[in-house]
Amino acid sequence: MYDSIIRGGTIVDGLGGAPYSGDIAIRDGRIAVIGKVSGAARETIDADGAIVTPGFLDVHTHYDGQVLWDNRIDPSFSHGVTTVLGGNCGVGFAPVQEEHRRQLVEFMTGVEDIPGIVLDEGLDWKWKSFPDYLDRIAEREYSMDVGMHLTHAPLRVFVMGDRALAHEQATSDDIAKMSQLTREAMAAGAMGFSTGRIVEHRSAHGNYVPGTFADEA
Repeated sequence: MYDSIIRGGTIVDGLGGAPYSGDIAIRDGRIAVIGKVSGAARETIDADGAIVTPGFLDVHTHYDGQVLWDNRIDPSFSHGVTTVLGGNCGVGFAPVQEEHRRQLVEFMTGVEDIPGIVLDEGLDWKWKSFPDYLDRIAEREYSMDVGMHLTHAPLRVFVMGDRALAHEQATSDDIAKMSQLTREAMAAGAMGFSTGRIVEHRSAHGNYVPGTFADEA
């Protein structure tokens, strides 16, 4: 007995071959059979006329705020995405000091055209460190898997404060602190680190994103 059988769909398996008609049987949350499936299932899905594919991975999203109020994560979910990766372009919301929350919202608004009023109402700021932010995400259930990069701008502002907003270069002590926080973020589950060097990326008020002019190591 299978848990589910998807019958009669056009299967595109992602291996480079031609699409083909077939069934997919699922047991214990895993694909058990692909091809012509005999036997019964607790649930049968008629996929005639539909395309059946593996879930898509969207590795460049800016759902950093939306994941805190939208469990479905649309529009990605409606397009067959099963994994999203946020924290791109060096802008995000963690780590954060309370006095710099406004600037992080303005950077996301300016860079990604996400209305500030939406972020203001949706962000509960129940975190300070990046590991805390991941824990906040982990408290929720989603329609798909969610991963996040540690982003340069919040990290830089967290360590350097207003000096980062003024685009001062980081001192050796600043770099050491950012490096330690990066190691902690990676240990907590960050998928990577993102930064941005594009001068067109500016805040809602036209200010450059911290890190845009950072020295190369």
